[in-house]
Amino acid sequence: MGRSGSAGSTSTSPLPMADKTRAPLIFQSVVGAEPAVVFDAFFGEPTRWLCREASVDRRVGGAVRLCWPDGCLDGRFMQCEPPTVARFSWHMENDPLPETMVVVRVEAAEQHGRPASAIELEHYGFGVGGDWDMMYVGAARAWASYLKNLRAVLELGVDLRELGE
Repeated sequence: MGRSGSAGSTSTSPLPMADKTRAPLIFQSVVGAEPAVVFDAFFGEPTRWLCREASVDRRVGGAVRLCWPDGCLDGRFMQCEPPTVARFSWHMENDPLPETMVVVRVEAAEQHGRPASAIELEHYGFGVGGDWDMMYVGAARAWASYLKNLRAVLELGVDLRELGE
């Protein structure tokens, strides 16, 4: 989205909506597996349920690289406290938009009288405007689908993804 204004303009006021962000995407799920198993699936074996290739260095400052057939994301851990919480930056390769952040929280829970994990995933930092629309909607759809797949993989041993995902 280009900036508009007349030549020679000396205005120093910020662009409209330049510093606004959308509401965060927040997903909650219960998975029939212990928190350590869920956390390890998330950050130790993401190729089982999320992406096709991955490199994850689970420490503060460690790199995260997740790849799908149509692109990769790069990020860094800002926080990593297995098996309860991790926060990492998210930036799609070759995307001109700034990075966003993802926080994953995992807590012990119970499901049908058995040990389980309550997961909360928050993806935030999305800007406002046309440039962000596709990213925001795409992230909302993707996280809903992938968290459903995480549950299917851990509870049933079934990967719901299509080959090209």
